[in-house]
Amino acid sequence: MQRSITLSHSITIMPTSGAHRLRVWVSAYEDMDPYVFVYQRHIPVAGDPTDQDVYSNIASAADMVEYPILAPVGDIPFFRMLQIDLLFRSVDLLNTSFDRMKRDVNSLIYNLDALDIVGVTGSDTFTGADIPDSSSSSSSSSSP
Repeated sequence: MQRSITLSHSITIMPTSGAHRLRVWVSAYEDMDPYVFVYQRHIPVAGDPTDQDVYSNIASAADMVEYPILAPVGDIPFFRMLQIDLLFRSVDLLNTSFDRMKRDVNSLIYNLDALDIVGVTGSDTFTGADIPDSSSSSSSSSSP
């Protein structure tokens, strides 16, 4: 089975502000965790009692292991989601960001694949036997 992910997206212009809205979501995946969009929860600020969840980045292989899905857990404010919804000032900035996002997803899959093939297996047996004393080895020095 080959690891893959499909991102679907929509781009709209916000009529009142002229901002360009990019929505991206995971629409299909195979042999991988689909929660690839990392968010950071910011604590409430004065005057606004709600938490603010802000998109941060495409997950790295380490993020896929370390960060929970849907909401932060404990003291770590990061978590992963299935979608993002971003606003941009221009189509050029939107396209640049989306292209980078696609490269980052491709890098994630490449790194996950690399982790699958890198590995060392082996076994060690411990019996509790005495360990030889390294100070019993002989050494000599000569001085003129």
